[in-house]
Amino acid sequence: DDFWHCRMRYRVVKGGKASKKSTTAALWYIYHLMKYPGSNLLVVRRVMDTHRNSTLASLQMAVSMLGVGHLWKTTRSPLELTYIPTGQKILFRGFDDWQKVAGITVPVGYLCWVWVEEAFEIAREADFDKLDLSTPRGLVEPPLFKQTTLTFNPWDEKHWLKGRFFDRPDPQVLALTTDYR
Repeated sequence: DDFWHCRMRYRVVKGGKASKKSTTAALWYIYHLMKYPGSNLLVVRRVMDTHRNSTLASLQMAVSMLGVGHLWKTTRSPLELTYIPTGQKILFRGFDDWQKVAGITVPVGYLCWVWVEEAFEIAREADFDKLDLSTPRGLVEPPLFKQTTLTFNPWDEKHWLKGRFFDRPDPQVLALTTDYR
C-alpha cells in the first residue's frame, strides 16, 4: 500500500528474489501510465542487453495480467513499449553507454518516472547522481509528479545505496524491504 500510493521523489525497495518487488513495480507503471496521460517512463539497468529478459518481460507480464495487451505495442529497435491510445513511451537504457541516458526526451508529455532495476549494480553513487540530475528533469504538470524507483536484491553493508537511502531518514524517500511472505 505504501509503495502503490507513494508520491515521494524516491521509492527504494530491496528484497530477495521472488519477493515481487519488480512485478509490483511493473504493474504500478503500466497502470499509472494508462491513468496519467502525458506520463512516460525510463527504465535503466547497468547493461542494456539485460532488459529483454528482465524489465521488458516484467512490464509485458504486467500488461498481460491487466488484460490490456491490445493497447500496448513493443518494438525491439529501439527497445520500447508504446501505449497506443496516447503515444506514451516506456524507454529502456543501459548505464553501459552513459551518453544515451543523458539527453532523453519523449515525443508526448513528460519523462517523469525512472525505474532503476538491480540498482545494486550501479557501483558508484556519482553515476547515479548523473542520472538523477538529467532524468526526470524540468517541471511536470499536475497531476503528474517526478519519481525515481530503485529496486534491487540485498546489498553489501558498504554499498552507497544503504547509506544514502536506508541509514538517513529523508522526507522525500520511501525505503522498503520486502520479504517472501
